Amino acid sequence: MKAKLYDLMNWAQIEGIVYSEEDKPGTILGPHTVGSSTLYQAFFPDAKKVSLVLKDKQKKVAMELADEEGFFAATAAGKKSGSYSYEVVTKAGKKELRKDPYAFTAEVEQEELDRFYAGTNYGVYNIFGSHEVEINNTKGVQFTIWAPGAIRVSVIGEFNQWDGRVTPMNRVGDSEVFTLFIPGLDSTVGYQYELKARNGRISVFNDPYADREVTKERTVSKVYTGKAFAWDDEKWMADRKVNEDDFKVFAWEESKEKDAEVLAKHLKEQGFNHISLPAFYLSSNFYQMVDYFTSETEVKNFVNEMHKAGIGVLFNWNASCCRGLHKKQVSNFFISNVIYWIEEFHMDGLIFSEMESLLYLDYGKAEGQWTPNVYGGNENLDGIEFIKHTNSILSIRNQGIILLADMDAIWAKVTAPMEAGGLGFHYRYDTAFTRDLLEYLTTDPYNRSSIHEKITSRMGYAYNEKFMMAFPAKAVHDLWEKIPGNEQDKFNTIKAAFAYLSFLPGKILSGFDVPEAMEKEYAALVKKCHELNSKTDILGKEDYNDSNFSWINCFQQKECTVSFLRKDVNEEGSLLVVANFANDEKPEFMIGVPYEGKYELIFDTNETEFGGSKELSKEALYTEENGWDGYAQKINVSLSPLSVSVYRYVPFTEEEIYAIAEKKADLIREQIMAEAKEKVELLKKIRGMK
Repeated sequence: MKAKLYDLMNWAQIEGIVYSEEDKPGTILGPHTVGSSTLYQAFFPDAKKVSLVLKDKQKKVAMELADEEGFFAATAAGKKSGSYSYEVVTKAGKKELRKDPYAFTAEVEQEELDRFYAGTNYGVYNIFGSHEVEINNTKGVQFTIWAPGAIRVSVIGEFNQWDGRVTPMNRVGDSEVFTLFIPGLDSTVGYQYELKARNGRISVFNDPYADREVTKERTVSKVYTGKAFAWDDEKWMADRKVNEDDFKVFAWEESKEKDAEVLAKHLKEQGFNHISLPAFYLSSNFYQMVDYFTSETEVKNFVNEMHKAGIGVLFNWNASCCRGLHKKQVSNFFISNVIYWIEEFHMDGLIFSEMESLLYLDYGKAEGQWTPNVYGGNENLDGIEFIKHTNSILSIRNQGIILLADMDAIWAKVTAPMEAGGLGFHYRYDTAFTRDLLEYLTTDPYNRSSIHEKITSRMGYAYNEKFMMAFPAKAVHDLWEKIPGNEQDKFNTIKAAFAYLSFLPGKILSGFDVPEAMEKEYAALVKKCHELNSKTDILGKEDYNDSNFSWINCFQQKECTVSFLRKDVNEEGSLLVVANFANDEKPEFMIGVPYEGKYELIFDTNETEFGGSKELSKEALYTEENGWDGYAQKINVSLSPLSVSVYRYVPFTEEEIYAIAEKKADLIREQIMAEAKEKVELLKKIRGMK
């Protein structure tokens, strides 16, 4: 090596490059001004010969081998060249022209980093990951990653033979963030990161901000394309708002109808206004830290079609993947991911699923495997703060967003406002009742009396939260084979269960998975239940008003029957709901009622329209005195096996009251006359005896 060039070498830094331990390779690699000349340095472990090609000067300069591991250097007169490349002759004899990543300055603004470290950079996915950009009129990909504890991070791929020594990334200031622009790459490239820790251990991992692609050799990350999607839902997004009075969610299973346009039409016909996507539809690899920020358009197409049809879309976000939330950078990652799905995919709601680990430090852990919080309790303070932070920022940034909690944990005020000490969700799944109901339905009707409380106990806590009762397709599918009886018994049971949920206080998340031959009738029943909920104020609008519900009788264990009232403040229009979960007919079943008047049958799961055998009677049932169930009045109803019936209360008209009074008077007169006649006959007998 020439003495002049030798003197320019920083051998300590060269050693850092050669041994892959340099965290700011841009300070040595690439062009650097030295006096009136420019020093070019490059590291090509696979090269036998390298030449510097100065395009603007139309000049080629042979580079000298400064280190036998593949470190090359050369000087050229003048300041930095605006355009140059390296001509590399590999050890295999192949000649290639390579652009130099270290000729470009890839920047990450300090303000972005400050917000990231503060946990408030909600659009951080626009900074981190891989993005196609253009620097100095040159197209390529900028890679940025947060790698705490790393002394060196490299981008690896086919473009550098997966060699982590070739393209080490530059540390941004004194942070734990590394970045590098590689010219000539585009969205077709597959890549990974290679990280070298302080202990010398080298590990390879995929980019948590990228798509993934499974190849024959390995699973790699894909560059985010950032292609614009042609949304056609401007009106929906502008008008979107939370309507808690009329919220009906269809739990979609991907195995069912996949054509979004056809599915949306079916949902509208049946009265649904929202659909929830299964968690696996978004990602089956949360624990592998991939697919968080997918750029695929399949989901966007689906959401767009739903919005055009007036159907909102909710997505499941698996919270059990959250680890290390005490670090604001980690918390920022997860919050930004939720925001990404809401904003980039126009989602209308978030279902936080498997939240238990966010709430409790000891969830799923044995004694000694967890450490109490600073107050000595088992509450996960970082997890709770993450939930509140996420819900708060989503509500601020996104009009009409709906937030649901899917959890088994015993936790108070989940649906209370944060200012009242709550977590800020709109609804909470009543998972306990779902389990109880499924257990009840799969028990033989002749044995249900022993577990009668499974269908009644929820009313002891129904108003503690804004509950949503889940009856999804998967539950129905698993249930079908377990329900006792023949096919018609199974179908009657499913219909009765859905109707029972529909008229209890609370919202429902449901789906279809009945045999194809019964889908039409089941859809008709769901539609009717939805119509009644939407058009009857004492149902949907009063779901969380504890004065709106009262049991008529919830202790008829042997009969497998329950009855309750959804009450109107003016009494008229109140609904009497009677559920018969026994597999036998009850032709004359006494029900106590609080109001004197008429009870009109408006719905029965055994109607012919719903695949049953019953025509709705147009004759109202009149109350009778000498009450029942602790009420002064009673009616005599006819219950089909495995059915739910709904009666609307209508007060007597004045004419009916007079007519009833006259009828009573006639009966009294008849009774008095009969009693008088008996007395006369008795008197005659007495006189005759004398």
